Amino acid sequence: MKMHKDILVIEDDEDDRDILKEIFRDLGYKNKVVFFSDSTEALAYFRRPEIEPFIIISDINMPKLGGFDLRNIILEEELLSDKDIPYIFISNAQDDYSLKRANKLSIQGYIHKGTDYNKYKEKIKNLVDYWRENINTFSSKKV
Repeated sequence: MKMHKDILVIEDDEDDRDILKEIFRDLGYKNKVVFFSDSTEALAYFRRPEIEPFIIISDINMPKLGGFDLRNIILEEELLSDKDIPYIFISNAQDDYSLKRANKLSIQGYIHKGTDYNKYKEKIKNLVDYWRENINTFSSKKV
């Protein structure tokens, strides 16, 4: 089933990647978690027709190709948008502009990273558990 496929995490900050690696290790999901420090590399990976991850978790502020721009590309390219992958933003930004811009991109979640490890872990857990239970309900194709 799709819920057992890879989780893609796109995060340019090494410390934030390390925190997310620890969170996923602590949560013990059986999904392989694939990390990218560069969103252009993630895009190249995601464009491969055989790649259909369970979920994409992406930072917003990244060099080269930011999270908003990456999401736009995914929505505009039929090969990518047809994959029906839940797209979640993670960010330290909590300003109205960022939240409104994210929502206009038809995202399926927005998580504030914050500074409390346990709260961040709980947010990630809630997000993944939600999609594990509901992926078949929201996907327009059979998995």
